[in-house]
Amino acid sequence: MIKVELRELGTIEYQACYNQMIRLINESPKFHSIWVLEHEPVFTLGISEKEIQENLDHNPPIVKTDRGGKITYHGPGQQVFYFIFDLKQLPFKPSELTKKILETTNQCFHDIGLDSTINEKDPGIYVNGEKVASIGMRIKKNYSYHGISINFETDTATFNTFNPCGLDVKACNLVDYINIDKKELINKLKTRYIELTQT
Repeated sequence: MIKVELRELGTIEYQACYNQMIRLINESPKFHSIWVLEHEPVFTLGISEKEIQENLDHNPPIVKTDRGGKITYHGPGQQVFYFIFDLKQLPFKPSELTKKILETTNQCFHDIGLDSTINEKDPGIYVNGEKVASIGMRIKKNYSYHGISINFETDTATFNTFNPCGLDVKACNLVDYINIDKKELINKLKTRYIELTQT
């Protein structure tokens, strides 16, 4: 059974974190790695975003990246999980990875009593039509990277400056709908994500 490494990175600047992901992939690790973190405030542009341009002088900065999707916000109070998985060692097809992560996350939400749904056309998880989790993945050298961000108690006013992921929807916080300790939620999700790589 392949080893799963967990990295707790605290709060980290986006570009520094991205550089660490690429560095790890270039080392061709013989294990899966799940990163748990928050980002300093930043907007990131996915490869599908054609209208908004990179602007590092913007507050928060707008950074171009190579994940799937359009524009989204990261900042304090938003829990991010990155998945650097050896795709040859997963028990499902690489093309199923985004769907599997969404299903795993959504099932965990249901387990804690959140009435959430997956939007498969514009991948993410929603509550009452508002987006509570965004996902964007990329594959390089048979490894996945990037991941899912969950709005626990983040600045949705800044998030909604632009349409999240280019959609005509608003973002919401998980704590608007359910009372759960953040650390408890993180631990539940970590357990679920590890199980995903093994079954």
